[in-house]
Amino acid sequence: MQTVLAMILTVGLMFTNLFGLIGEDYDVYENIRYGEAERDLVTFYVPHNAYDREDNGCILYIHGGSWQGGEKEDMAPHCKKLAMKGYVTATMSYSLCSDETFGDITVFTMLDEIDKCIDCIKDYSAEKGFKVTKLATSGYSAGGHISMLYSYSRPQDSSIDLAFTANRVGPSDMSPAVWGNGGYSLSSMLAGVEITDEMKNNGEADKIIASVSPVAFVNENTIPSIFAYAGNDPLVTKGNRTSMLETFERVFGENGNNYEFIFFPFSGHGLLLDPLSEVQYYKALYKYCETYFGY
Repeated sequence: MQTVLAMILTVGLMFTNLFGLIGEDYDVYENIRYGEAERDLVTFYVPHNAYDREDNGCILYIHGGSWQGGEKEDMAPHCKKLAMKGYVTATMSYSLCSDETFGDITVFTMLDEIDKCIDCIKDYSAEKGFKVTKLATSGYSAGGHISMLYSYSRPQDSSIDLAFTANRVGPSDMSPAVWGNGGYSLSSMLAGVEITDEMKNNGEADKIIASVSPVAFVNENTIPSIFAYAGNDPLVTKGNRTSMLETFERVFGENGNNYEFIFFPFSGHGLLLDPLSEVQYYKALYKYCETYFGY
């Protein structure tokens, strides 16, 4: 019965999204280089009304792919949807982890590339006449992790003021309490450090895990956040949403206005079986744009 209802609601949402595509015209600036690495490219989606504003907000989308794959084009549908609503959007590629690049390309490499990409957004937007003065980060899966980690651990490094962050099924806590022993291997890959038994015993492993866990950086100054998680996600499991929600509740209180949690109870990692939650997510996102971008 739940599956049938989800299918009916999904069809309804498809029609809603179809009509929602009628909106602002936009320009696309593809494959703008923001850094020297091979994958350091960003594509912009710029609504025509952005050229008439003195100040624009921009949502920077970061793709998923387990930190080892994916392309910026994966985020194009989200970019287009928000551009049609009148918001500047961008989607970036970044260097990827692999066995061959262990220790050389880490999640900190990716955070450095976000810095460079934001510098590019600032300069390129001014050059093209759609000046961006506020930024939001957004990501899916591994991209959600990278987006949150940057926004919570490095907000002061951004050359454009960070207004908020909005992320979907992003790993939030790499500790063994959430991932089991997989937390050590994930943290090793992301930090580029082989975690040994000695490091587990002397506490050094805990420091490495914290350095790649977004929840470890949440504090009273953390920017407003939207996070979406699924009820039946076999990849980013329940512990991630529990850790994130408990952390925000501890810092901001259960009724804090600094965060929005959107739950997709029937969905897996792709968030495909909860169309009403999808509507709720975008409703929250548009509200954040209006509140923190000012339009």
